[in-house]
This record gives sequence, C-alpha cells and structure tokens, in this order.
Amino acid sequence: MALKNEQTIVIRRTEESDEHAHHGGAWKVAYADFMTAMMAFFLLLWILAASDEEKLRGLADYFTPSLSESGGRGDGLLDGTVLAADGVLSGTDGAATPVQLPSFGQENPLAVFDSRLRDDRATPAVPFDTRPEGALDSTTISDAADQAQDERDSAAWEAEQDRLEAQITSDLAGAPGLESLSEHLRFERRQDGIDIQIVDTSGSSMFSSGSARIIDRTRDLLEVVAAAVADLPNPITITGHTDSRRYSGSGAYSNWELSADRANATRRVLVENGVNAGRITRISGLADTQPLEGLTPDAPQNRRISVMVVRTDAATSP
Repeated sequence: MALKNEQTIVIRRTEESDEHAHHGGAWKVAYADFMTAMMAFFLLLWILAASDEEKLRGLADYFTPSLSESGGRGDGLLDGTVLAADGVLSGTDGAATPVQLPSFGQENPLAVFDSRLRDDRATPAVPFDTRPEGALDSTTISDAADQAQDERDSAAWEAEQDRLEAQITSDLAGAPGLESLSEHLRFERRQDGIDIQIVDTSGSSMFSSGSARIIDRTRDLLEVVAAAVADLPNPITITGHTDSRRYSGSGAYSNWELSADRANATRRVLVENGVNAGRITRISGLADTQPLEGLTPDAPQNRRISVMVVRTDAATSP
C-alpha cells in the first residue's frame, strides 16, 4: 500500500539558447578602462593646476627636448657637425626657449569643466558711444550756450558800469561849482551790482547834523546821479549809514531812524529827477552796523548814502 501512494519525481533538463550568449561581462572591462583613463586625465589636470612655474617648465622640457643645448659638435678627434644649418631648430647657440603650457587659470582642475566651481565674475559692459566723432549731446550744447550767454552778460554789465561811472564823473566835472563834489563820491563794483556811495568828508557833510534834511550840494550831486541811472531798467536799493556816535536828540529816535530817514529823503530826490519810483525796491537804514572805515567807527566817511544799481541777471538768479 505504501508503494501505491508514492508519487514519481520527474526532472526536466533544458539547454540554454545561443541567442543569450552575448550577455557576458566584457563591457565591464571596457568601462573600467574608460574610468581609469578619465582618472588619469583628471589627475594630470590637477598636477598642472597645482604645480608652480618652475615645475611646469621642467615638465615641458621633458616632453619637448631640444636637439642639443651645447651644439651637435664633439670635442677633439670626435668633433662632429650639427644635424642641420643654424636656424629655428638649431641648438648650437643661446638658451633653450621655454615652451608655454596652456593655463587653465583654476586651482581646482574640475572647475575647467564645471562653471559652478569657477570664480566667474561678469565683466561690466563698456558703453559704446555710437555718436559720430565730434558730435555733442544736448546737455553739452546747453551748457556751452549758457556759458556763452553768461560771458556776454558779464561783458555787457562791465560796459554798463564803465559808462555809468564815466557819465557821473564827467557830468560833475562839467557842471560849474560841482567839481569839488567828486570827493564825496565813491563807486564800488560788487557781484550783485554797482554801489554808488555818497559819503561825508572831514568838515563837509551831505546832511544837516543829526537831521535827514538834504543840503543844497547833496541835492545837486543826487540830481547828477539820477540823470545817469534814470534810463536804466535795473532795480535800485537805497541804504542809509551813520557813524558810531550816539544820536544827541531826545526820545526814542536813534541812528536807526536817522539812517532810514536819510535813505528815504534820497529816494524822494531821485524820483523827483526822473527815476521811476517802481524801480526802487528797498529803502533801509543800518545805523553804524556796516562802517566804511571799520578801524575808526566815528570816522565821517561812515556817514553815507548807498545807491545800489542791481545787476539784472544777478537779481533774477537763485
């Protein structure tokens, strides 16, 4: 009964087909050779990058030897000849010329192939001027035009100041009895205009003492000044000054009020003699705060009236 229940074991043997014979390990050998060659190549790059110039020169001489540094001749009985005539390949004379190896410019050899390892910095682009030679931009032209205009204005103003001084001086010299008044007249050319100053002298005052009343010779002098400036378009400012002596009158009246009143009296004379009242832009009194003779505060020259003819372009500039 035991033999009837026992199953028969069947073993089947198959042979491999020849079409799968190519799946061997030959490709692994080729791949290993390739990786070995790549490792040797990168090792060479690293050596080139890490070596100094002297070692590189020796390496270059090793791979590119010259024919001879001392010549192709022997000594004595074995004296020979050079291999070729003197020329580029001749090693008979002079030192060997070093061969320049390519420089990768990187400490890390891998940086030659990987931009992430290089210290690349973008070179700023140099703007290229496409304008033709000699051409000027609008700003340069505008600046040149403004400079030329300023030069013309300055020349015109200098000429006007010369004319103004010459006219007042000649009018005083040609008027009978007014020649001596020239000693009371001073001209000061400033950046913002020309200042015509009517000053006192020792023993000769332009106003009554301690008063804003204009005496006759001062009126004659102001009439000459008015005639010279009446036709000008320039604004005019008038400023009164006193010396440092205290006002001798009673009450609150002081040198401040006195200097302002004298300036206002001067304004009235100028307007009466042809100066447009609208051109007079300011009347002020400064007392003794701006002495003409600073070292002598009580000097008579500090008592004066200043008639400023303002330069037009200076007045309109910021």
